[in-house]
Amino acid sequence: MKQERDGGAQAAHRHQRVESSILEELRTILRDDVTDPELDDVRLTAIVLSADSKIARLHFAMPRGRERGAVERALGRATGFLRGRLAEGVELKRTPELRFVFEGLFSTDED
Repeated sequence: MKQERDGGAQAAHRHQRVESSILEELRTILRDDVTDPELDDVRLTAIVLSADSKIARLHFAMPRGRERGAVERALGRATGFLRGRLAEGVELKRTPELRFVFEGLFSTDED
């Protein structure tokens, strides 16, 4: 019984490591490689990876003054690029489908 609990704990820890790796890689790609001005300063704040690792829900925040719909459309356009770069940068059995979840607004220093 203890061995089963340890296996479950190890699986949960691995799942968290995978989530963290995906989030950090996508943050880097968004910051360094995406050129769409609608995505400037958009922040990925959290990730929830499904238990089967097929879907990654990425929470994002954007600067005040931006149109949410425009940012969501830009994220939609960038999804294929982001998945491709993620597949290159993080070794995964399968690259998850990326879904974006609006989390909120933040103020920039320029406000």
